[in-house]
Amino acid sequence: MLILLVAPAIAHQVEIAGEVGGTVHIEPNDTPQAGEPSLTWFALTRQGGELIPLAACDCQLAVYAQPHSNDTPPVQEPPLRAVSAEGYDGIPGADITFPQVGAYELVLRGQPIPPEEFQPFDLRFSITVAAGQGQRSPSPQIETIESPSPAAIESPQPDPTQPERSSGLAWIVLSISLVASIAIGVLLRSIKVRRK
Repeated sequence: MLILLVAPAIAHQVEIAGEVGGTVHIEPNDTPQAGEPSLTWFALTRQGGELIPLAACDCQLAVYAQPHSNDTPPVQEPPLRAVSAEGYDGIPGADITFPQVGAYELVLRGQPIPPEEFQPFDLRFSITVAAGQGQRSPSPQIETIESPSPAAIESPQPDPTQPERSSGLAWIVLSISLVASIAIGVLLRSIKVRRK
């Protein structure tokens, strides 16, 4: 069990579309940083585990800021190139510079070269981008509101037609004190009986 806690975490995302599965990895350590280029690669396989290299796939990559609708244009469409990583050779990869901190969706679409090798696919990966070295997370906007002067604030006056109400809080405190006193008394008595 301790080995599981000490072993490094590998958190590549896996998505499946029809007979094609894809794993995405983003440098460094699947945690891209805003404003800094990140090598992003996709290990694509057919059903049965056969690797699909970029040379066998007409692939396009689009990067969308989240949330987005179908008619929202991508933030960028980086060109794909063949890369070798983690034992995979010639797989689709791209350098992506995410413009700011936040959630993004990577959409990888592909068609086979030559046709009929596999079904066209559309893989979608959710990505969270952290602040880069030279960037800070966006700070919340604070609005300053001036308070009125004490003289401008009217203090509420009691309504003479209403009977004076005692505070409900006082009754609650009194009830809790009474219950606590009884409980302490019962506890002390049971301790005294056990000692005899």
